[in-house]
Amino acid sequence: MNQTAIKRPDARSVGDWVRNNTNLLLMFVLIIVGALTSQNFFSTDNLFNVLRRSTVNGMLAVACTMTLLVGGFDLSIGHNMALCAVLCISMEKSTGNAVIGILVALCAGLAMGLVNGLLMKLTRGGSGEGFMITLATGMMAQALAKWYCGGSEIIRIDVPRELDWFKSIGQGDVLGFPICALIWICVMVILQIVIKKTTFGRKMLLTGANKKSAFLSGVDVNSVKVIAYVVAGFCCGIAAIIYAARFTSASDGAGVGGDFNGAVCSIIGGNALYGGHGGMVQVFIGTITFGLISNILQLLGLSTAVQYIVQGLILLLAINLDNLKKR
Repeated sequence: MNQTAIKRPDARSVGDWVRNNTNLLLMFVLIIVGALTSQNFFSTDNLFNVLRRSTVNGMLAVACTMTLLVGGFDLSIGHNMALCAVLCISMEKSTGNAVIGILVALCAGLAMGLVNGLLMKLTRGGSGEGFMITLATGMMAQALAKWYCGGSEIIRIDVPRELDWFKSIGQGDVLGFPICALIWICVMVILQIVIKKTTFGRKMLLTGANKKSAFLSGVDVNSVKVIAYVVAGFCCGIAAIIYAARFTSASDGAGVGGDFNGAVCSIIGGNALYGGHGGMVQVFIGTITFGLISNILQLLGLSTAVQYIVQGLILLLAINLDNLKKR
């Protein structure tokens, strides 16, 4: 009679599991802390509020992740979103047609992503070059947004009844579930399938993991990076539409901190800082974790300054854990 040996986990295997799943552990710890902090934490209103308020950051995290996976980095995503939001609101205000505003925002995001991708292709750069290139293009996007909306003036619209469907993108829900969150989740599902189940997705991961090996394997690494940056720009356009629909206003300052928030959500979720590993599951975990941190700190009544300090510490922790995984 054969007896199947039961393999007992040793300290090393448990340690490896903890190290590789710190993103999940952090999220569950925050859920426990939230439950102990406030009796309203698990209320439907609070949980959906966390989800709704996390959606813009989540879309920016998707954009950031697309560039991280190919070994790049995008510091322009926040200002790209602001420019797209300003254009969306402005076109809707001038034409009275929300569809035109949405299309303009998406096209502007695509164009910005294409510019970033082509500049990366010309320089054949990695994350360092991507950092500097997108810092420059982000500054230009912010300047364009400031010029377009007249300095620091905020562009607002009064949404007529026939355009309530536009406002519902950022404020409405389906069976109690936020529409903006549904859009975000659909985008992540599509991109997760692309990353994990398609040839292009494998090329992305190979490019991010080892650009030289990818090139020797016949991968056009420069074209892969251009496409990744274009998709990132498109996601910034979607984030801008959600922002514009939620607040029915926009300004050049709408994207301030967006690059930081997107990077934090992506990295604390478990996406590798230097490419080649990760996906949209990590984006979801990281974004919810980031949203829970903000929600708990608000429930505790702490100031915005304290919230930024805690978020910065969490980012430093995530970067150190990412480096630890490589050892």
